[in-house]
Amino acid sequence: MNPAVGQSIRQAAGPLFELFYKWLGAQWSIADVDGMRRAQEAELPARLPGGSDGVPQNLREYDPEWGHAFTTGTVGQNCDHETMLAHVKVPVLFTHHFRMHDPATGNLLGAISEQQVRHVQRLVEQAGNSFSYRSFPDMPHSMHGHQPQTYVDTVTAWLDALPS
Repeated sequence: MNPAVGQSIRQAAGPLFELFYKWLGAQWSIADVDGMRRAQEAELPARLPGGSDGVPQNLREYDPEWGHAFTTGTVGQNCDHETMLAHVKVPVLFTHHFRMHDPATGNLLGAISEQQVRHVQRLVEQAGNSFSYRSFPDMPHSMHGHQPQTYVDTVTAWLDALPS
C-alpha cells in the first residue's frame, strides 16, 4: 500500500479493485454487475476506464477479494516486498507493460512505474542476481492472455540468453 518508492496501489488500480469488491463481493457473493456499471462514473476517478456492456470472461474468473487484499494491505501483510526482493536468489526477467501517469495528479495508471522498476532492479542486483528488463508500454497487463506468442518469444529468448 505504501511502497518504498513511487505511487501506491490506491493511486493505480485500487479504486477499480474496490468497485469490484463493493459491487461483486468476495467470491462474487453479491454479483451486482448492473449496479457496478451504474456506479462506475460516480465511484471511479476519470483516469480509470469503465467496463463494457457484457461481463468479459476474465472478470467472471476474477476474485474481487484478491483486489481488495491489495487495497487494504493484507496481501503483503506478512511478506515485505522490499525484504523479499533483497533476498532473490535467481536471475529475474521483468516485463513492464502498459503504464502512464496522469499529468494533472501524477497518479499512476498501470501496475508499476519506471521509478519502482529501477528500485526493484537495484534490490535484485544488490542481492547478486541478474535483472533483465523488457518494456512493452502498449501491452495490456496480461501479455500471456492477449499476445501469447509475444509472451513465449520473450521468455524463451531470455532463457536462451542465460549463462549455462
